[in-house]
Amino acid sequence: MHKPYPESPEPKLGDILLFSRPRRKRDWVIRWVTHSKYFHCAIYAGDWHVIEARPKGVARNDLRGREHGFVTISAPEGKGEEALNWVRGKLGEGFDQMDMVVILLEHIFWHLRINYTPRGKYTCAELVVEAFRNCGVPLVAGKPMSQVVPDDFSKLIPAGLTPGVAPNPAVTKTE
Repeated sequence: MHKPYPESPEPKLGDILLFSRPRRKRDWVIRWVTHSKYFHCAIYAGDWHVIEARPKGVARNDLRGREHGFVTISAPEGKGEEALNWVRGKLGEGFDQMDMVVILLEHIFWHLRINYTPRGKYTCAELVVEAFRNCGVPLVAGKPMSQVVPDDFSKLIPAGLTPGVAPNPAVTKTE
């Protein structure tokens, strides 16, 4: 399998994957509404599979065909396998379609705040946030769960890693 981007690390168990190459209209809408280059996120489950929340629910899915469309973020604080174990317990849970609507409305009407609390169903970003929160790692401290979107994880991308752009060999370290 090929690396997602030349400079992106090969994913390890529990790493966060941020997807930036839309294939469906829904993906483009999410990118447009959230003003982000990222439309989806998942947790790497090994053997080129991820566990992710999709409209059909939380499932383990193959990455083949998507291997060039994501950037790998190393699991924060080394808690990847612990987060992965938690998320495995959520396989079969539902997708939070109502929260998806709330997120879209709040991004379109930026001054609107809808008091919505997700329970037992997940958007892709909520699943990742909850997995790490249950390991004691707050990924988006201070932001309500119902407002979390994939772009919130872009702050975890290592400095100097620009997804989709090969590193410039002419740039050298300064003393």
